[in-house]
Formats: sequence, structure tokens, C-alpha cells
Amino acid sequence: VNNVCDAAIQVDLSKKEVYKHPQYYYIGHFSKFIHPGSVHLDSEVLRSGAVKVGPRPYGTCTGDDGLEATAARQPDGQVVVVVLNCSPNDVVFKLKYADLAAQLKIPANCIQTYIFQEVTDV
Repeated sequence: VNNVCDAAIQVDLSKKEVYKHPQYYYIGHFSKFIHPGSVHLDSEVLRSGAVKVGPRPYGTCTGDDGLEATAARQPDGQVVVVVLNCSPNDVVFKLKYADLAAQLKIPANCIQTYIFQEVTDV
């Protein structure tokens, strides 16, 4: 194909093959759960085991990355937290929001979304 970019979908016309890179599914995941008009919320991942290894190729997701997360408030007031586990191992973690917390488990090499109502009386 000689396609040097890390596209979400690659097509080899000569073989009539379509390859969907894992990022294709991540894009779909974000599109499904973070709706237009949503506002990005500050989020922080503490003690995730991430190792700072310098610049790497686009799309790299290995155990060196630990957990990654982002959060958004949707127009209807729901809060969406997307967690990505790049590790080859399951990870138990605590999700905290306002005065609430839950201990959760994300399988190896998995992306999960948590949706809950915004807390306004904190």
C-alpha cells in the first residue's frame, strides 16, 4: 500500500482488502459517547504506572502508557469518562468525581466509558 500515515482505515485495492486499525474503533467509541456540544472537563490520572519514554510513533499504546482518560459534560448534564488501558494486564483503579468514588476494573487492552449525572450540589 505504501501508506506511511497511521490512518484509521487502510485499503489495499490490489488485494481488495480493508484493514480497520484499532484507532477506528476508538474514534467510534468517542463519537458514540461524547456528543456534539459536550464540554471537555479537566481530568487527571494518578499513579497509572505510565513511563515517560519520549516521543513515539503516532498511535502507540503499550503497557508503558498505563491508563489514559478524558472526561466531558454533555449538554444534558451527564458526565462521560472514557478510560483506555494500554496495558497487557487488567487494571483495578478508582474513579473519583466530586465527593463520589468507585473502585473499578478495566480489562487488558480495553477502552471503557462511564456515564453518570453531573453533581451540582457539592
